[in-house]
Amino acid sequence: MFSARDARVGGGMVAIYRTNRLLNLLLSDRARALFTHVALYLHFRGAEPGQPGLTAGAMKDLCAQLRLCSRGRCEALLILMRAGGLLTAAPDPDRRKRLLAPTEKLLALHRARWGLHFEAMQGLVPQAADYLAAIRSDPAFTEAFAIALGRRFVAGLRVLDNAPDLEPFAERNAGFVILFSLALSGNMSDGFPPAAPVQLSINALARNFAVSRKHVLSLLREAEARQLLMRSGTAHNEVSLLPRGRNALETMFATMYLYLAQCADEALGARSGGAEPSVLTATAV
Repeated sequence: MFSARDARVGGGMVAIYRTNRLLNLLLSDRARALFTHVALYLHFRGAEPGQPGLTAGAMKDLCAQLRLCSRGRCEALLILMRAGGLLTAAPDPDRRKRLLAPTEKLLALHRARWGLHFEAMQGLVPQAADYLAAIRSDPAFTEAFAIALGRRFVAGLRVLDNAPDLEPFAERNAGFVILFSLALSGNMSDGFPPAAPVQLSINALARNFAVSRKHVLSLLREAEARQLLMRSGTAHNEVSLLPRGRNALETMFATMYLYLAQCADEALGARSGGAEPSVLTATAV
């Protein structure tokens, strides 16, 4: 069942989105979220024998392998991230590579995002409070957690494999934050997302998330075609999330919490020398 827990995650993701307008313009929601995760994964694995670390070449190769973006787009994004203070040049002991490293600004952004999820998981996952404390205070946990997330993703795990109806939102700029914004528009008594119709302003959505009205309309029409939502009202100024859309969101959240719990358990285990399985580890989504 949906709860205020999931609403807090949705609201937090909307707020974080608004702090990254330059990256938002260049990547879909899926690629934007994953690009920086890939960068952290390469950086932290750089200490392992035979690993390249975070270099422009390694980033291009992995982004091409994962089909996140083209090699040219990857290079442009790396330049943008350096200009925005998210990445910086790092010394290489043998001077053969031009290493990059995440700045505290980028790490803080990820700790805030992961902290949102861990806060939401409290009451659902027994160790969530431990995850939250660790992400706030222990750099070793952050490193191990980033590696665990990246390793599973490179191996093929995709959160939306269990909720493929939500792909249109993931593959568009501002797709998910538009969906979350609509789902957060109802009264608290209606739950998350609200069962009752909510007001829809295409102009407001376009303005709030720096996309065109045409972009918002196209997204809504595709979602209607998939029977995820329905516009209503005399001027199509209301929208309702249909059961299919609500079920897809619920599955996505459940899969995401499972993924994060497994990786966080692994990260805790890396600190203590042995991981204790989360209550969600063996749960089928």
